[in-house]
Amino acid sequence: MTVVDDRDLDGIAASLDNCTEVANADQLDSDDDGYGNLCDADLDNSGGLVNFADLALFRGAFGTPNADADFNGSGGLVNFADLAILRALFGKAPGPSGVVP
Repeated sequence: MTVVDDRDLDGIAASLDNCTEVANADQLDSDDDGYGNLCDADLDNSGGLVNFADLALFRGAFGTPNADADFNGSGGLVNFADLAILRALFGKAPGPSGVVP
C-alpha cells in the first residue's frame, strides 16, 4: 500500500500540486508561475504579498475574460466570485505550491 500526501484531497500528490491547500484538480496556472490560479492573486508576479498593485490590475481586468484574474477558472468574465478569492488572498503570498521550491 502506498500512502500519497494529498492534503487538499484534489487527487494530486502534494509534491506535484500547484496549490497544496486548496483543491484544484484541474491545476489551472494561466501565468505558468507554478502557483495555481486558486491560490495566486499575485497578478503582477512580484513574488511578494498580494497587495494594492494586484488589486489595481484586478480592477482593470474586472468584467473581461482575463485568464490570470479568473482565479476560479470559470472561463467566463472576471467577476465577483474572483473578487472574493482575491479578497481572501489579500496580504498573503501565492501558494503554497509543491512545484515551486
